Amino acid sequence: MLIISKFRDYYDASVGYGIDKTIVYERDTRIVKSKDFSIDNHLGGNNYFLRRSNLNDDSVNNEWKIIGFCGKTYVALIQTKKDVNGQQQIIDCYYGQEALARVYEKDIKRYWWYDVNKETAEFIDKWHDRECTSFFIDNNTPVFYVQPLTNYQAKYIDVTINPCLAEFKFFRVFDSFSAFQEIQMFISGVLGTGSPKTLEISNTEKIKQYGYDPKWSFRNPDPPKRKQ
Repeated sequence: MLIISKFRDYYDASVGYGIDKTIVYERDTRIVKSKDFSIDNHLGGNNYFLRRSNLNDDSVNNEWKIIGFCGKTYVALIQTKKDVNGQQQIIDCYYGQEALARVYEKDIKRYWWYDVNKETAEFIDKWHDRECTSFFIDNNTPVFYVQPLTNYQAKYIDVTINPCLAEFKFFRVFDSFSAFQEIQMFISGVLGTGSPKTLEISNTEKIKQYGYDPKWSFRNPDPPKRKQ
């Protein structure tokens, strides 16, 4: 697979095993609007159970995302912390049930904690390792991630197409070689893009290609004479 991109991702190193130039991945990042993901408050970011941290440092922020990879979606818990410049930087990422345990392993005796835990578990069960092929095909991409909602009344949600998976430590789900192979097979087998296009040639052009005159025979270029 030949990757055309302005950035490097963690699976790019696997290109060294060989490049099949008939399969091309144009990794152009863009944002689209979608109604396909009913994430509501679970990824909103303003809920008390999303903003809480299980660490003793209140500056650590928890935020949910949905990562789309080769036909399936995966739930990710992204933990960020402000750097010296006040910008949020990703410090760690967790997926699936590991994410659930990471956030709610403390303060379990609080009276409302069971309901919160249940809601989040249902959200993970719904979206983690879920088949979602139609969105990939409609947007012609093997990779995307769903942004957190900033406005709960919004009808559409932002989805980033072709992001850098290394930022979300996606190697915890697929190692470098496996990720490369999955993307290559998904592009060639499902999306059907990147392979050379077949050029349709008219019958007239085919005749010319083999040295024949489109009107008269190559061996008898003169028109036949009629008997008098």
